Amino acid sequence: MTKAEALQPIYDDKVKGILKLLGEGFSREEVAEQYRYSTYRSMDSFMSRRNFVWDKRKGTYVPADAIKASLETMMNFPSDRVRRIVMELNKEGADLKQIALKVGFENHLEMASYMKSKGFEWSHESGNYLSTSPTSPNAEETAATVSSDASLESSCSIVNSDIQQFLPLLEWLATNREGIKSLLGASVASGQIPRFTLSGTFVTKSVHMTNTLDLMVRDFSKEKNINQREIFEVALIEFFQKYGYEREVETLLQQNV
Repeated sequence: MTKAEALQPIYDDKVKGILKLLGEGFSREEVAEQYRYSTYRSMDSFMSRRNFVWDKRKGTYVPADAIKASLETMMNFPSDRVRRIVMELNKEGADLKQIALKVGFENHLEMASYMKSKGFEWSHESGNYLSTSPTSPNAEETAATVSSDASLESSCSIVNSDIQQFLPLLEWLATNREGIKSLLGASVASGQIPRFTLSGTFVTKSVHMTNTLDLMVRDFSKEKNINQREIFEVALIEFFQKYGYEREVETLLQQNV
């Protein structure tokens, strides 16, 4: 028997009855009680043996092969490492701890923390990580409507208020336009990570940080095609600009013009 055949759902009378009740709006707990299960988990085990898994978003059981197939078709992984983890766990006989070591984590708990930071959570039903922020046309439409209503409400509020109170702010922005542009222009206008050519000789500097932050730096470097030295250069320059070293940074950058 092939793996695909092993996952084929079995629609016997009991399975059909459970699915029918769930489709009529009964909760999983209520259906389990009607079928005299001690808890819904016992019903989960029965459905699992019939090659069904619980889909909490749909509120019903779905064929296991549908869950596995949907993982294969996911294209918008936030990183290559997330894709590798999901695909490795989708293999038959996958071991969570072994996969964590295989993809470069110290243990499966560190991998779980990483996946959570990327918007994925563990699903016992599917035996894999699933995205916690699924997008759907209805969700996007609702978000767009809310955003539009909020913008309209905000605009009306400004129009109805005394416009004179905003004039000093506008004058200040106009007066400091060049300074604001120099601070924000490079990264905000282009939407790209700025690169700086700095004068001086290179030195080696040891920095202690947590392994989770180090992992984030490594992932960012790989995903954005920027080396780690440039990451720290950009971070330090923007830090100095924000916290009182604007003149020193401006002088440093002018030396390389």
